[in-house]
Amino acid sequence: MSGQPFPQQRPENLPRPRRRRVPQWARIAVSIVIGVVLFLFGLFTSVMALTSNTWAFADGIISNTGMLAVLLLMPVWGTVFLRHKWPWVPFIAGALLTIGWGDALLLLIGLFHLVTRASKRQAIVASAVASVLVIASTVRMCLSPAQLNPFAILFLPDPEQMTNLDAPAPPADALLAITLVTIASAVIGLGISLGVGALLRRTKRMKAVETIAARETQRNDSLSAELARQSERELLARELHDTLSHRLSVISLHSGALEVGSKDDADVASTASALRHEAHASLEDLRHLVGGVREGTLANPGQQKEASTPPSQASMRSIPQLVASVQSTGTIIRPSIIIQDVESAPAVLDRAVYRIVQESLTNSMKHAPGAPVTLEVTVSADMGAHVVVANPMPPSTNRFQPPANSLAEAGPGIPPYPTSAPRVGSSHPTGQWNLPSTGSGAGLEGIQERVAMLEGEVFIGVCEGSFVVNAKLPPFAHRS
Repeated sequence: MSGQPFPQQRPENLPRPRRRRVPQWARIAVSIVIGVVLFLFGLFTSVMALTSNTWAFADGIISNTGMLAVLLLMPVWGTVFLRHKWPWVPFIAGALLTIGWGDALLLLIGLFHLVTRASKRQAIVASAVASVLVIASTVRMCLSPAQLNPFAILFLPDPEQMTNLDAPAPPADALLAITLVTIASAVIGLGISLGVGALLRRTKRMKAVETIAARETQRNDSLSAELARQSERELLARELHDTLSHRLSVISLHSGALEVGSKDDADVASTASALRHEAHASLEDLRHLVGGVREGTLANPGQQKEASTPPSQASMRSIPQLVASVQSTGTIIRPSIIIQDVESAPAVLDRAVYRIVQESLTNSMKHAPGAPVTLEVTVSADMGAHVVVANPMPPSTNRFQPPANSLAEAGPGIPPYPTSAPRVGSSHPTGQWNLPSTGSGAGLEGIQERVAMLEGEVFIGVCEGSFVVNAKLPPFAHRS
């Protein structure tokens, strides 16, 4: 160990505890229960407040007008269930109750929800209106006879004093207590509606600001990461261009000179021409690769810009030219190519099929030179893409002898060495084969990665004395 302390994580990088979200049905149920409680309690307080009006309640008897008022209280207090979505409805209904007979509870409930949810201007207007109405109602109740005050029931134990205005006046201490309770209830009601409502409003605003700040922080982090990746892409593209472009250009020039200087030798001229053509094609692929690396569009070729990135030759349309190019080196290829629906194929799949064929043929030429190669390519939108490349195993190498535990690694039900045609769906990790110095196996790993990216299946291994690459990619008829 180096003895250096472990790097400390920044607080913003530490995992945050997940908040348990309350289910929607639970929130609705709680809201309904609270609404029912407010409805019943508010209906009771309004009936009690009704007793302070002589037109509804006199000499202990409720009048017909008072009975009608009690019936009207039910739909009025029903507006309490609209307090979340339309807080102005219970606020206006509460204002009418306050003006009618001094009951300000529904008004304060509507005020609380307006202060919490409405705009700042609406909250200020509602606060001013509610304050005026509550103060006026409190003054009216304090100036009215004590027997007509709803709070008198707490301090006038004699029923005769509650129902008979001609009864003896209550004691002075009872009158003072009734007045103080009336004023205190108004102050407490306004304080809760305005204070708690403003506190919840501020809390919601702070949460919204925190959410926006978190999004901006995430956006800035994403931009910083993208800038870092862009710098890396620029560096990689520059190194690729500076390292390979010059060498490929020199190869192309020398092969052209060799072709011109070997007109008398047809074989040499043909080989030089093929070499020059391959060097030129490699330069075009390099330009495409460098442009894709700079723009970061290799993973999504559909976003490439024609003006800055040359079109790539890595397409299913170019497979016949690829086969002809390999055949020009003297390699015997038995091709069977059936390609349909190329226009509707996704660009990633189009390029992947070409690269799988290209790498498989390159692998055959490199490790089994002179051996015949069987190539089968079948592509359609409904069936997907199926590529099979096989060549006899060279007798003098054990490059593709599997490790002892390869059978277990092939996957359940998929033998690495089928007795007939190899089944698609298994893949040996390329790094576990006995690889000679002629290659590292990176190309076969690339095939596996391309197939995995497209959610396909691949088998790479030995089958009846032949090395087989069998790749199958999914249908693309319904892909966007």
